[in-house]
Amino acid sequence: MTWRAFGSNRAKNGLLEISVQSTMRFSEDSGSVLIQIEDAEARYEPGEILAIRTEKIERSLVPTWRILLESKEGPRPLISLGSESDALSVAEEIAKLGSARLIEHTGRIVERDEHGLTVLQQIARHPGRWPRPVRTLSMSGSVSVREKEVIMDLPSEIPAVGFLFAALLLACSLVLGPLSLLFSGNIIGFSQYGMSYGWALGVFVSLILIVFLNRSNRIFEGNHRIIISESGVSVSGKLLGLFRLPAETFALSEFKDIDATQAWGLTLLFGERRVRCDLPAAEGQCLIGEMIDGLREVGAIPFTSYLEEE
Repeated sequence: MTWRAFGSNRAKNGLLEISVQSTMRFSEDSGSVLIQIEDAEARYEPGEILAIRTEKIERSLVPTWRILLESKEGPRPLISLGSESDALSVAEEIAKLGSARLIEHTGRIVERDEHGLTVLQQIARHPGRWPRPVRTLSMSGSVSVREKEVIMDLPSEIPAVGFLFAALLLACSLVLGPLSLLFSGNIIGFSQYGMSYGWALGVFVSLILIVFLNRSNRIFEGNHRIIISESGVSVSGKLLGLFRLPAETFALSEFKDIDATQAWGLTLLFGERRVRCDLPAAEGQCLIGEMIDGLREVGAIPFTSYLEEE
């Protein structure tokens, strides 16, 4: 067997470390989890993997996310990835394979018996796991029921990087006014119309660019509205907090999770799409409780599941 070396190597106190490139495989073998790298392998019997955890490596020039395996021997790094979405999806698959708890750096937690369950299935099977704080006057966001739909209006905010990038684009568009006046002045003469046209063009181009970029990373939208119905779940946000965007539709089976933690606020997961609100945990839990009440009211969750849990 030949290993392909890359990167750097390090020797210290008689120990030599060399970075090598190979393929790591995870598989299930008679209920055990088998981790293989070429001829080397590690086997974890059922129940030995306590949790799979993700973390962001802060002290790194290049953004990196690490996956750790927690057992009775303590946490052990498995792999580091340069994509957050890849790290989250790989960690979830490993946790599902080992029937282990998943703890994401995003604040999302999936218990051993929740893998593969949608939000509606989790609520129906484990209703006692969802705290129900009482709403206070300071809480924002709302949940309402309209016919057979449950509507959640979330106070989600535009990420800081989205605000900064939008402000930079709009600031650049203001520069186009004087520049357009300089170029058009020799042709149509110097007037306020030349500068106005330049500003209008700059703002228009900036908005088009913001809409285009938002389709891939969603950093320019906030104030999300979630509508849950029998036909599926629709998610729509407001561009720059002003204009309601067309809704993105998901099947009910893609409504994977909803969590409220003190560190990460309220997080909803639809397929690979995440919607996050920076809220206190109690406020997020209150919205989740009101959503559950709405789902029960429209018949999406059997009332008998609550009675069985109690």
